[in-house]
Amino acid sequence: MAGVRQEEFPVITLKYEEGDLIVKEGDYGISVYKVNEGRVLIYVEGGGRKVPLATLGPGEIFGEIAFLNKAGERRSASARALEETEVEVWHPIMLSKEYQEMPPVLKYVVGQLLARLLRMSRLLVQLTEQEEKRRKASERSDPFVSQRCFYRKPVDLECYYHPLGLSTKSRLSGRIKNISINGLGMEIAVQNTAGVSHIAGDSFVIKTVLPNGKDLELEAKIVSLKQSDTPSRLLLGMAISRLTEESKRVLGFFLMP
Repeated sequence: MAGVRQEEFPVITLKYEEGDLIVKEGDYGISVYKVNEGRVLIYVEGGGRKVPLATLGPGEIFGEIAFLNKAGERRSASARALEETEVEVWHPIMLSKEYQEMPPVLKYVVGQLLARLLRMSRLLVQLTEQEEKRRKASERSDPFVSQRCFYRKPVDLECYYHPLGLSTKSRLSGRIKNISINGLGMEIAVQNTAGVSHIAGDSFVIKTVLPNGKDLELEAKIVSLKQSDTPSRLLLGMAISRLTEESKRVLGFFLMP
């Protein structure tokens, strides 16, 4: 873009609400973003689910892969605001001059790091897809699951949960109101949604203790959300996305009439 002055592309600041999509995987674009406030989840789609890659906070950047990998300018991952978030948007013209002036050896190092990062992301998606295929094959071969896949048992179990891919420091509390081998209904306080995204498609790790004293841990994603009959409470309809073989046995025996 000869003749274009850098000052024609000043830094701009954008603000996003919790759950807003900032960048979508597969879109075109080479702007680079810096997080000023809030948190941003970086993820890719694989195996019918979101695969978290990183959670970014103030001072961290994203979108740099599309800028550096100019041979293909499509975004390699999505970015979504986990809370109220402010970002700076840098146009590539601002960075191109500095990048071109880098010594060749540093450009080579950057290129190698970029290639390695892209390989790791693709491998993570492949592993997730393989795990999903194994899970579905296991369900098809398990007669207990096939016979009881629609049986849902009413319960009232205290549970703790946190977003998939985030540390347990983000632990929240709720109550499981019903459960089956494929899904569950969970009641939570509205205030739980203040700092953590709770929208359709969001995935969580959930832990509880069944009435028979057995620990149960699973992964589930939100498929529906509605107001509870209790003020300041919400009901989440959740589909179970991952159960270990041990957890499947524990839950299966509990669901037996």
